[in-house]
Amino acid sequence: MENRDDKLSLNEIRKKRLQFRLRQFRKQWKIFYKSTYGKIGFYIILVFAIISLIAPLIEVHHDSISYVAPAIDTTAPSILASSSGSFGGTAMVNGTPITLQASAISELGSDSVYLLGSNGAVSAMGLGASQALAKGKIVNLFNVSVNSTDKPMGISVFTLSQGIDPISGSQKLSNFIIVSTSNGNITLATISHNSGIPYASSIKSIDLNGKLVLPAISSVLPINTPQTPSIPFLNITDPGATSNIASIYAVVSESTGYYLEKISDSSMKVVWSSKISATSAPNNLQFIGSFYNSGSGQRILLTTSSEAYSFFTNGTLAWEKGVPGTTFYGSIFIPYSYQVSSNSYNQFFLMGRNSTSSSVYGFGIKNGLITTVFNSSSPNSVTAISSSLGIGGFPSAFLVISNNTAYVLSDPQVITGNVSLIKTYGPFTYNPLYDQVSSQFIITGVKGGIYDLSSSLGTNPFNWATVYVPGTSGVISNPVLIINGLNDKASIGFVGGNGVAMIYSATGTTTNPMPPTFHTPSGTIFPLGTNTEGNDVWSQFVASFTPDWVIGISVGLIGVTIAIVLGMLIGYYRGFISTALDTITLVIYLIPGLALLIALTSVLSPSFLNIILILSFLSWPFTTFTILGVIRSIKQRTFVDAARVSGAGSGQILRRHMLPNIIPLLIYLTAVNISGAVGGISTLQYLGVAPLTIQTWGAMLNPLQGNFNLAAQAPWWIIPPAIAITLFITAFIFLSRGVDELVNPRIRRR
Repeated sequence: MENRDDKLSLNEIRKKRLQFRLRQFRKQWKIFYKSTYGKIGFYIILVFAIISLIAPLIEVHHDSISYVAPAIDTTAPSILASSSGSFGGTAMVNGTPITLQASAISELGSDSVYLLGSNGAVSAMGLGASQALAKGKIVNLFNVSVNSTDKPMGISVFTLSQGIDPISGSQKLSNFIIVSTSNGNITLATISHNSGIPYASSIKSIDLNGKLVLPAISSVLPINTPQTPSIPFLNITDPGATSNIASIYAVVSESTGYYLEKISDSSMKVVWSSKISATSAPNNLQFIGSFYNSGSGQRILLTTSSEAYSFFTNGTLAWEKGVPGTTFYGSIFIPYSYQVSSNSYNQFFLMGRNSTSSSVYGFGIKNGLITTVFNSSSPNSVTAISSSLGIGGFPSAFLVISNNTAYVLSDPQVITGNVSLIKTYGPFTYNPLYDQVSSQFIITGVKGGIYDLSSSLGTNPFNWATVYVPGTSGVISNPVLIINGLNDKASIGFVGGNGVAMIYSATGTTTNPMPPTFHTPSGTIFPLGTNTEGNDVWSQFVASFTPDWVIGISVGLIGVTIAIVLGMLIGYYRGFISTALDTITLVIYLIPGLALLIALTSVLSPSFLNIILILSFLSWPFTTFTILGVIRSIKQRTFVDAARVSGAGSGQILRRHMLPNIIPLLIYLTAVNISGAVGGISTLQYLGVAPLTIQTWGAMLNPLQGNFNLAAQAPWWIIPPAIAITLFITAFIFLSRGVDELVNPRIRRR
């Protein structure tokens, strides 16, 4: 019974002791909560603790140190020129603008691009290559007559040779422009220069007997490649002329059907007219063999919705082919090398669809042999095609865009890889451009999205991206690739529905540090932008909460624990050991903290654990001196003497009588140590002494040391960690001030 009573009595004592401690805690909490400093510090710390706990959930990228934003988001082409004046309004065909054109007459590239306005004005826009024609300046060349029933259909620019210069021995090259209108009028103008300003030196036209179904084309492509091919001649009578003589081809609609007609560039007269055995209107007209050394092997290619046709240059039908049940659509695509040399493997490519699928077909130029290159199970999925040069056979990289996905093929129906496109800026109905120098595809969406895609794809397939907002019309023209005389490099040109002609570089430059954005080509969000390396600032900022907390609390607890042991030993005991420990502590305390911090970090391996140990080693001397002073004061009090007289040992006195009296002080010192530890690691990483692989706010500020302009250049990157460090340290200082007010009534009464 006595044992049971003793147990009940002991349990009651423990219960009452717990109740007493809870009452004391509530009382002390009320006192602490009245402290403005303590209250502010507590809530700041609470917010930081919550963010630290939920950090893994709100990080956009969990590998914040190694993650680098893709080039598609952080690399963009430069704007090289834009039209600074009106060129007669944006001419539209089937809801999209008529694109600009250019063709080089020198190895340096083009000094201007040519535009067709809705009012029939034909203009040149300077690229900045000539001082006489400033970048973006518009010069009117000539005008064609248009009205509500006779509208502009297209513009074509190409380069022809007019013989050999007897003095220099080089070819005399000139640019020519073809302009078509819907009622069958075709105008051909020769472009000359006067003091660097282009003008139309010769203007000839022909009015065909019927309406044009498609814009007239030249047998010559514009020169927009680094290697100058064999340039065709204007006239067979020109000195040094070969049999590759330029001609114009047009498809007209008459009451008796559709006709393919050849027009001489030199005389602007119809050479021949060949009726097309088609019941539906032709939707494609192309020429292959522009840069052949002779006219042999050249063909005129024409398609309707159900048939593909190949004509010899004398107007004779070479072959007519179709795929049963298939409707052809989109533009014919011909790899560039097939335009330079005649080979048995040359073919052109065309998209087709039926009720269940869509495909890409290859048609042999010489015999019309049909090859299926790509198949999709959706009837309207394939929207655009392109390829690399095609040297030696089938192109090494054949690009198909289907369902907003770009597929790269190495052979017919052999897919080597694919990558998704952002459909927001589609549809991608324009055949992508191929940059021969960089071996990259330039993909353009009708709504202004432009992407540079590596033909080899790889882990980061996109090299750059940009979005041009073409005003309220929301569309841009089919882009063209030109050789820009300003820098002798490839550029991209197009016309926006807002009536502005744009020239972009074909290479990208980094936009890092990138400002905060929630809209990127890849769809990734960057709430705090990126830094100069392309790292996601938001992810690094959020990921820094936990390491800073771990370092702060670890250093605070380790430092205070060491200080408690040493402070009690030195403060309570007398003798050699106490004096020696006191001296060692004083020596360490007197060494400049920052210098010792840097020295220890340099000597030891700067790992995460070592950083904590180094900071802990530097935090205990001050704490120890504070504790030992209080211990020596408490040692002189009466209750300690009473405990000693009652037979209590030194350990019991220290543990049961002295330690409880310094607990508020320990809380205060722990708070100070935690803030000091975070300040210490931030300083080390800012100076580059501690490893930047430890993700903290200080590591985020390290680049600021070598470039203070970053604070103004990228405030979204610099300000958040700076504020976090300041608030974290301030919060613990405020917390310690609140604890000080709790244990020091004199401060509380102020």
